[in-house]
Amino acid sequence: MTVLLVGIDGGGTGTRLRVATPGGAPVASGTGGPANIATDPDQAWRSIADALAQTRAHLPRDAVLHVAAGLAGAEVHGARARFLTRRPADFATLIVETDAHTSCLGAHGGADGAIMAIGTGSIGYALLTRAGETLRRRVGGWGFPQGDEGSGAWIGRRAVAAMLQAHDGRIAPDALTRACWSRLAIEDDPPAWAVNRRPAEFARLAPLVLAADAEGSPQAAAILRDAAAEIDAQIAALCRPEGFADLPLCLLGGLGQVFVPRLSPESRRTLHAPRGNAVDGALLLARQGLEAGTQPGLRRLFSTDRQDSQPAGSP
Repeated sequence: MTVLLVGIDGGGTGTRLRVATPGGAPVASGTGGPANIATDPDQAWRSIADALAQTRAHLPRDAVLHVAAGLAGAEVHGARARFLTRRPADFATLIVETDAHTSCLGAHGGADGAIMAIGTGSIGYALLTRAGETLRRRVGGWGFPQGDEGSGAWIGRRAVAAMLQAHDGRIAPDALTRACWSRLAIEDDPPAWAVNRRPAEFARLAPLVLAADAEGSPQAAAILRDAAAEIDAQIAALCRPEGFADLPLCLLGGLGQVFVPRLSPESRRTLHAPRGNAVDGALLLARQGLEAGTQPGLRRLFSTDRQDSQPAGSP
């Protein structure tokens, strides 16, 4: 019998999977499609199965898999329980967490810390061990358009709004509004382009804003200044409670490094480079599953529909 760990990072656009030995040596890796377990758990399982299939030729026939996954949508009530009912029989243990949780674990190598992930969406997440208990804190990440402030989708929506205002004559056209009009005209009538568009489609406009800012666009500069203020506000809320303020903070996601020079000195005060990624965090959890799997009384901990224990707050 060969014991192996499987770490999975599944989001709204794709899945990454790595198989490793209990000591951490990589064995094989694979990729798959979307894996949001709140919107489509069946698709999530297909994406995971596709990614795992790419590794099978590298695995011994007697492999016993201890699996952990950080998946989009795992924070939605009931989503984790529904997803776990489809658990494959060859998974000796299976831990399912949010992708923010595994990203935070990976970024800090399993130690206490905080992250601000800024990509298509945005979310702040922190882990703090106190009196033997791990406290979780989450800020943002409530989805587009009602949340995800400062994210790629948020920036792209602001770019479209500026383009439409320039088209109306409400503001002066500049490098951003002209570039946005030209880009959207390739796909559709620019004034109608935004109708029924998904967050990822708005996020693809964020590079236009960055390029226009480099050209001196006042509209692009204002959007990025406002985006940085939104990220500052989320970081401040994330780190406000006692014990969280001095946690090391990592900026993650495709836009994370874009914001480093734009944030306030207070937000930059505890910035650290990430030690790993969400797959690394999932492998840390898989190792915990392996260790708990040797103790039958603990096995139940990895098959329940757990929710984040430290919500950001109630209105």
